[in-house]
Amino acid sequence: MRPKKWYLAAFMLMLAVLTTGFPADAAGPDRTYRAENGLQVFEPPAWFLEGYFIAREKMPVYIFGTVRDFTALLGGATTWLIEDLELARLEKAGENRKTAEYSLYLEVVLPERTQYWVFVIMPHESAKDWFDARRAFHGSKAQDYYGKTQLELETALKQGLKINAELRFLIEQGNVSLQAPEDVIMNRYHFRPVFDLGLGRWLEVSPGTR
Repeated sequence: MRPKKWYLAAFMLMLAVLTTGFPADAAGPDRTYRAENGLQVFEPPAWFLEGYFIAREKMPVYIFGTVRDFTALLGGATTWLIEDLELARLEKAGENRKTAEYSLYLEVVLPERTQYWVFVIMPHESAKDWFDARRAFHGSKAQDYYGKTQLELETALKQGLKINAELRFLIEQGNVSLQAPEDVIMNRYHFRPVFDLGLGRWLEVSPGTR
């Protein structure tokens, strides 16, 4: 092989390695994960983005906020997604003039991986409405699971704070994290809570912690 042709072949080989040697997550959204889960781009309501959220399904300790602040803290390219079946259910509820809880995925594309933070949107006007939604699913077990939290949320509401969502779990590399999101966002990302449910009071949030 002539020298010029050898250099050209070597260059093409190096280019092929560079373009195929990195995981798909590093290049952009995980299209396979989106397709397998029927996920499509969705524009969340402004009241959700500007609202507060809990980050533990049972016995949450804190309230965090806002969703927009949390999203900005994560870095990377972010996209809100919804499952196609969930979107159809949401649209049907709207046609019947009903409000409904529904799930959204926050896709975060980072250089080394893609994350999916799953939120449950809660369009409830009171802590009782929130509890009734839990009872509709869990039946008689709802009181043991959520009764204490209902009382704590009522205290927060009296102080002008209403939750609009629950951060349900984190998915990384296709696996659901076994840690409660409440622990992950505080320990890994130092995103501080704004309200202590147990103490029933607002918390001071230091600059740079959210």
